[in-house]
Formats: sequence, structure tokens, C-alpha cells
Amino acid sequence: MTSLLQELRFAVRSMFREKVFTAVVVTTLALSIGATTSVFSVVYQVLWRPLPYPEASQLYRLFQTTTPGAGAGPHRDRTRVTRPVWNAWREGAHGFSRIEGFKGERQVLSGTESDDRLTVGRASAGLLPMLGVQPSLGRLWGAALEVPGRDGEAVLSHSLWQRLYGADPGVLGRSIVLDDRVHTIIGVLPASFQFEPEVEVWKPLALDPTTEQGSALRVFGRLQPGVTAEQGRSELVQLALGAERVPGVVVTGMSLEPLHQLWVEQSQTQLQVVSAVAALLLLLGCANLANLLLARGSSRMHEMSVRLALGASRMQLARMVLVESGVRAVLGGGLGLLIALWGRDLLGTLIPPQLMSGPGVEPFVLVTASVVSVAAAVLVGLLPALHVSRGPGAPAPMARGTRVTSMGFTRSVLVVVQLSLAMVPLVGAGLMLRTVWKLQNVPLGFEARGVTVAEVFLPLEKYAGEDAAASVARNLVGHLESIPGVQAVGLTGNLPFSGSVWRQTTGVHVMGEAASTEASAQAGYVPVTGGYFPALGIPLKEGRYPDARDTASSPRVVVVTEAFARRFLPGRSAVGARLELDVVDDGSRKVHEVVGVVGDVPMERLSTVPSGDVYVPLAQDLRHNLSVAVKSTLPAGQLMPLLHQRLRATDASLRMVKVRPLETVVEESYAQVRVVGGLLGAFAVLAMVLAAVGLYGILAFWVAQRTRELGIRSALGATPRRLLRMVIGQGLRLTGMGLAVGLVGAALMARALAAMLYGVSTYDPLIFLGAPAALLLTALVASWLPAASAMRVAPNEALKREG
Repeated sequence: MTSLLQELRFAVRSMFREKVFTAVVVTTLALSIGATTSVFSVVYQVLWRPLPYPEASQLYRLFQTTTPGAGAGPHRDRTRVTRPVWNAWREGAHGFSRIEGFKGERQVLSGTESDDRLTVGRASAGLLPMLGVQPSLGRLWGAALEVPGRDGEAVLSHSLWQRLYGADPGVLGRSIVLDDRVHTIIGVLPASFQFEPEVEVWKPLALDPTTEQGSALRVFGRLQPGVTAEQGRSELVQLALGAERVPGVVVTGMSLEPLHQLWVEQSQTQLQVVSAVAALLLLLGCANLANLLLARGSSRMHEMSVRLALGASRMQLARMVLVESGVRAVLGGGLGLLIALWGRDLLGTLIPPQLMSGPGVEPFVLVTASVVSVAAAVLVGLLPALHVSRGPGAPAPMARGTRVTSMGFTRSVLVVVQLSLAMVPLVGAGLMLRTVWKLQNVPLGFEARGVTVAEVFLPLEKYAGEDAAASVARNLVGHLESIPGVQAVGLTGNLPFSGSVWRQTTGVHVMGEAASTEASAQAGYVPVTGGYFPALGIPLKEGRYPDARDTASSPRVVVVTEAFARRFLPGRSAVGARLELDVVDDGSRKVHEVVGVVGDVPMERLSTVPSGDVYVPLAQDLRHNLSVAVKSTLPAGQLMPLLHQRLRATDASLRMVKVRPLETVVEESYAQVRVVGGLLGAFAVLAMVLAAVGLYGILAFWVAQRTRELGIRSALGATPRRLLRMVIGQGLRLTGMGLAVGLVGAALMARALAAMLYGVSTYDPLIFLGAPAALLLTALVASWLPAASAMRVAPNEALKREG
């Protein structure tokens, strides 16, 4: 014990004597452990860890499909389930123990200090029990409440309970007002429940048969034990084909998707790429440590020979080096844990929140990454001691006449490996950052600058008839237009980039043409007022915008996009065409005349090519939940109180929430791509730093070990420039080999990123030339520093130092 404490004190003193070396080792360990642990903690939770529900592998999301045949089509061909099909599945499917429905809505919370818009989940009574959730307070509702007018009970999420009621356990029995309807709070869900993380209030799924007959639902099912997914799907296909149809909705089959797979499919590629780069970073860090410690071990050969000669045992030498390496490893591991905790929060923006529950960092991932890195530090640090102590005699010091251009083969290989590994994230980061730049400059089809948007709740039940409600909407637009500085105001059911969760589609049939059964017969469906287009600067290409003549009692009209006209009305003028549109929410099919054509807008995301939308006059399809777009010369901060003031002047019961610039909405649409690019960029910088440190370390060691030879060469007439070329040349030779190998790995990385790129070639010449150039410049700087040290070696000092 006393001996171990002495060696520990010696290790600490050694660290203070070798501050630079210790800092490099600790930093390398911290970056390697931190980056790798944060990434693989997230990857484990998302891709490998089972969902936190009983028998989670039996949980599936059920879709209808419009693709011909009964198989599961691509994601765009999966549609939500209509009520008749859901009923048929619930009543006739024997391969499932439960089939439950869910519908998300935005509702206004009233009666608090400031009105707010909440996401409300209307769920069938068996959904939460199917997931094995029990409320932390109170109870859930029963099937008897799935009737319109009786669905007045609500269960709060844990976060809303804390936010509104300060985690008061006496909240049960109190009232909460949603869309001006009073609901009784009967329960609070546990904090760990993240099934639909955006939902803040849960209530019974009571579908009104007069207005929601064709309502599209998210449907989830649990297979019976022993029933395969294919067996369950075959049963549901037959039931769906035989169910009562919603007009215009062509059901050709169904898709059965494992719940876990469905949640991760949007993040899987990004996480696989990031985890591959993190693994490369870990390998690079280990190679860096190995190189540094081998070089340092070689420099201690003489010290260890002396210790052997003085009677030190092989075990004592090994333990001394082990303690030194262990102390550095503990420091690096502790710092790496802090980096891992920070990195995990950043990675959380890439994946669905329902997959991010659990500990901050998975313990087994932390242990695994730490063991790999620390083992590299400890085991490689032991190699010189084991080498010295192999035989009865001590090894002789390095031959003083060793050629200055020779380097240890192992250390040279490690430098090449480091440089080649650094090339991979550097190219990946370049491609992703180029994609972000392209997305920032992609034509939007509208002008976001100077536009402020907000969500508005229109209480339709309060007004007698559609004309009265439409009059309120017109008055609201008029009041907002009267604000000084406001140039245009429009109301809409969906803003661009509002998310596919809330995006509505409609079946399309062109009158006079054969009916289509293809998925392409679906188009986006957006209710708007005429001022919406000027507010967003969407150009009119043909015809007119919706205006005051388009009322609830007038003939139905639509404005279509250019992409819609190209798909459905090729080779002809779209204006005057007659379309049958299937409004799924009320199960009706209605004829509309096209009165205008406008420019295309990418409604879901910037990288999605517009496939066609129809804009319906809001007066002919009023909605509770609307968004307002205000084009103004005033900034959003000054405009906000004026908007609220004019809103109350229109009708005190109107609510406006989530006021923000439209530019913010646009930026959020490519946030995930920006995060991936930023992560790869950070990894690329770390990789370049580690590679440069490794190259600098090996060249600095090389120069230090040959100080005498450099002095002799200088004394014999070698100029400083020649010595400079000698050292830099050695570094550039290693760099060239590393770049050649690294370009192969970079090409594989580019292929993996292909699906996430936009407007950038997979093998973009600018990136594949710029990345090696950047790494070459970094290597040149790393080589120049020890070369400059070699130039300063005076012949007489070198001979004295080594003599």
C-alpha cells in the first residue's frame, strides 16, 4: 500500500513536470470518450433499446394504403385510417388483442393568465392501458365516454400538471377549459410516459358521426401472442377491403409497421452516419494516444534501463507506468463524461422525444467507450516497460548515428491512420454544410421576410351558421389590415413547414376523366382567405385569388398550384377545370371549379419538391384552428400587442397564440440538417486537431531524439532551410499517404449521406478537393512547428547536450 501511494505521488509529480504531454493525453481521452459516449448513448436508446411498454415488439402502427396491391408501400403511400375501416378492424380482427385509435388536435386553453394553445390527444379508452401506463394521480376514462357530449373528462400530462398547477396533488376534480368547453380533470400521467410527447391533455375519442364520419385516425394495435405480422396484416387487408368506404378514398390494402421502426425511420440514417463518425473519432483518438505513448515510452528506455540496473523488478516497472497512465485516464474520463452529457442534449434535436427517455447517458455505453480509450492509454503505456524488462539485460540506447529520415514503422503507420480517419468526417461535414447553405438559398415560392404569423382559434359553435362565422373571419382580417404598417393579412388552415402531422390531403378526380386509383391522386388541401397570397408574396400565374364572392352559399371554387396543374391538368389551361375533391374529415365529395393558378410552395420541408396543392376559400370550409399571416413593416415584437388588441376588438372570445416571424418557421424546417452538419463539422475539427497533434508529436519526438545528428549536420554545412525541408518533407510524406487512404473512406461516407443532401453532388469536387487541401494545410502547420525547432538547434549546444 505504501509503495502504491509513493508511485501515485510520483505519477502526480511526473504530470506536473510534463504539463504539455499530460494536457494532450487528457484532452485526447476526454474528446474521444465524450463524443463517442454521447453519440452511442443516443444510438442505443433509439435503435437498440426496446420501447418502454409491455411486450413492445408486439406493438404496431396500422395504415391504409393507396398503392395497388396489399403490400406496404413507401412512407408517402401510407395514409391514416378512416373510421369505418377502424371499426371493421376492432370488431373483426382476431389476430390482435387490441386495436386503438388516436387523433391529435390543437385546442385553446382558457381561464389562465394568458391564453395558450395546447395539443390535445383524443384517444380510445384502450390505448393507454394497451401501453401499460397507469396515471400517477387519479384514473383513466372508460369506453362509455366515447360519445359526443359525454367526453368532458381530461387527463393531464406530467409537464402540464407542473406548469399549470405547480404539481398540486389536489388537482383532481378541478376544471380545465379547452376550446371554451369545460372538462373535469380525472388524472395525471407519469413523467416517464412519452408515447405522443407533444400531447399535453388526453381525453376520450368521441367522434361525431355527422361531421367526423371519415375522420382520419392514427391507429395502433397489439398482436396476439404467436401471431406473426404477416398473418395480422392479411387479416386486416380483407377487413379493410370489405369495410364501408368514405367517398373518393381508394383503399387497396394496408401497411403494418412496428412501432419502434416507425419512430426511428426519420432519424435512422442521420444517427447511423453520426455514430460511424464517432466510432472513427474514437479510433483516431486511440491511434493518437498510442502514437504519443509509444514515442514517450521510447524516450524512457534509458530511464527504465537504469531502474532495472538498480534492482527494480519487472512488476515494479509495469506498475509505475500503469499508475501514471491510470491517473491521466481518470482525468480524461471525468472530463469526457461532462462532454458526453452536453453532447447528448445536442443530439436530442435529431430524434423523436418519445425515444429519449431514460438516463442522461447509458451506463454501459459510458463504460464501453471509457474502457476502449483507457485501455489504449494504459496498455500502450505499458509496452515500453514490458519491452525493457523482457530480458536480463537492459537495452542499449538508440544508436547515435541513426539516420535522421528514419522513423519507427509503427508510429508512422499510426500517423497515416490518424490522417486518413480525419478525412472522413471532414468530407462529410463539407457536404452537409454545403447542403445547409443550399437550403438557405433555395427558392421558397414565398417571401418570409417581414411576415409575422400566429395561431388563431375560431369558436364556430358560438356563431349561428357558416355565414356568421365567415363574417367574423372577414372582420378579423379587416381589423388587422387597419393596423398602421400592415400591408396584407391572410388566414389559412396550414402554413408552410407547419409539419406533416397537421397537413391535410384530399383525393382528386378531374371531371370528365377516368378515375385514378393511384397514390398520385392525392393532393394537399389548404383552406385560405384571398389575402393569404399577397401576405406571403405567392405570385398569381393565372386567373384570380379567392375573394368576397366566394361564400358558403356560392359555387365552390379552388386555386391550384403550378405543380398541381402539371400533374392533373397537363397541356391545358387549369382555369375553368372542374374537380371532385374528397374532404376526408366530413366524408364528403364536392365539385369545385378552378379559378386561379399560383406559384408552388414546398409545404412540408424545403428539400421536398412540391407535388401539388389546392387552396380552398376559407368561407367554404371554415376551421376552428387557423393561422394568420401578417405582412408588415413593423417587427414582430412591436406588432404583437397590436395584433392582440385588434383581435379583442373583433371578438373577445377569439384567441391568438404563438406569434413569431415566419423566418423562424423557415429556419426550423431545416434544423435537423443543420444539426447534423454542425455535429459532423465539430467532429471534423476534433479529428483535424487530433491528427495534427499526432503528427506534431511524432515529428517533435523525432527532432528531439536526433538533436545531436541535427547539430552535426548543421556543423557540416547543412543550412536551416535544408533542415526545415527535411522535417516538413517527412510530415508531408505521411500526410500524402493518409490522404490517399482517407479519400476512399470519404467516398463511402458521401454515399451514406446521399439521402440527406440537397443541391449537392455526392462527390462534389469542391468538397473532395477542399477537404484534402484543408487537412494538408493543417499537417503543414503541424510539421512546421518541430521543423522550426530543428532550425534553432545550435551545433555546439547539440553536441554538449548529447555528448
